[in-house]
Amino acid sequence: MDNRELKDILQSVITEALKPIQEEMKTMNTRIGSLESGQSELHQITSAIRDRQEETDAKLEALSMDVNKIQGNTVRIEEKINEDLVDIHGDVRFLSHRIVALEMDVDKLKNK
Repeated sequence: MDNRELKDILQSVITEALKPIQEEMKTMNTRIGSLESGQSELHQITSAIRDRQEETDAKLEALSMDVNKIQGNTVRIEEKINEDLVDIHGDVRFLSHRIVALEMDVDKLKNK
């Protein structure tokens, strides 16, 4: 056997030995491609969720500010109503005293 035949046999043996490795590499490349595709999809989903969460946080913050404003307005209105009630009670007392005084004057005039 000469060197050329030996070389061809060796090359044939190596080629045959590498075939399963090459097939396994093709399979692994396919699986890696699938994993990369899935990872990309998960990244897009995660980004969408994060963006929605940021929008929700902004809406919640705006809603919280609105609630605080409404609470402030409610307190101010309650204080104004209480002030007005105090004024009304004072006016009612004044008018009650005035009516009593006028009734007394009417009674005096009737008795004369």
